[in-house]
Amino acid sequence: MSSFSKLIGPGPRLGFMLGDAGLLVKVAKVAEDTYISPNYLAHGIAYEWCRRGRLAPQIEKLKALYAPRLDACLAALAKHMPDAVATKPDGGFFLSVTLPAGVKTADVRATAAKRNLNLADGMAFFPDGGGERFLRLPYCAMAPAAIDEGIQRLAASVADARRGN
Repeated sequence: MSSFSKLIGPGPRLGFMLGDAGLLVKVAKVAEDTYISPNYLAHGIAYEWCRRGRLAPQIEKLKALYAPRLDACLAALAKHMPDAVATKPDGGFFLSVTLPAGVKTADVRATAAKRNLNLADGMAFFPDGGGERFLRLPYCAMAPAAIDEGIQRLAASVADARRGN
């Protein structure tokens, strides 16, 4: 599952899925029963974008643009939170982080708010439970220096959560 929204621009608001044809037919039926009509304008924009060969170069352009920010985020995590586990993405706008054992995302979010740090837990990525130590960190809109400062605040928030503050 993915979206064209950040690949082409924010306007199309169009996602796509790859998978087993039988499952996709069922998902399409749920979608059909859920809304009145698909956004045909967005479908047309995405179709033309792809048909004209613009998608692959756009993806490479975005990866090059955001690579320094991703690298800064990974470096800051390694420096300030070496016991957290980050999953390096091939692209995208977020970095998945598993907090150290014994530290829950909900507790970190509460302490982070005191440091003016707004975190998203990403629990929706775990429909069958789990993910209590999962964070989604956005890195694309921040300069590398701001990313390092944010990770420092996150590390302090994790330390507070460990102490029960």
